[in-house]
Amino acid sequence: MTSTSSNNSPLNSREQKKKQTRQAFFNAVLDLCMMGQSFASISLRQVTREVGVVPTAFYRHFDDMESLGRCLVEEELGEALSTLRSGLQMGRRRSYDRQIAKSIQLFFASIDEHPRYWQFLVSERFGGSESVRNAIDAQIKLFAKIMGEDLGIQPAFQHINDEDRRLLAEAGLNLFLTWIIDWLDLTYSQAHDEEEDAKNTEHKKEQMLRQCTRQAQMLFYGAENWRSNETTLLADD
Repeated sequence: MTSTSSNNSPLNSREQKKKQTRQAFFNAVLDLCMMGQSFASISLRQVTREVGVVPTAFYRHFDDMESLGRCLVEEELGEALSTLRSGLQMGRRRSYDRQIAKSIQLFFASIDEHPRYWQFLVSERFGGSESVRNAIDAQIKLFAKIMGEDLGIQPAFQHINDEDRRLLAEAGLNLFLTWIIDWLDLTYSQAHDEEEDAKNTEHKKEQMLRQCTRQAQMLFYGAENWRSNETTLLADD
């Protein structure tokens, strides 16, 4: 008697189809936002039409559009950010020089690999959906927390206390996020039909990479001179 693999069971097939449909909803939202729509402007009927299912099928996966947006951030963007965090490890000792420069290159490579994720993150970080804003904020805070802990491994930052390393990580991360739209514009707003246009775009991206690396170096090298026991000067002091 030939046994039937459990991987081909009807239950597994249904679960796989459910995952595919759920992913299709995520892709539809990301595509619409990449084309210029805000998440808050996308209707349930519009996203189901993009996926090719009836509106009632939506509720087998999400409670409402806010739920869809939150899950998109936590599952799709969260995974991409986790992968980036593992690769960056800004404070860890490396086997090569130019740690900051390599990390910036890795950051831009991540944008090139998942442009829709990053466009969605920066566009919706202060967008009209509270659930999406809160989910993005939680991911950014987690990123900064881990990055701050990472910095504590680096001898150059061990004289800085935990709170100040977290603040430095937040400053660095916020700096990185300001680069995303300009990088995407260079990738998608330039015509690439002619070889000269492609060369011009690559030249501009190389220039931007150098400038962003310098910005990050100024921030992190400057932090080496910070002393956590120094008194903070407030505006009304």
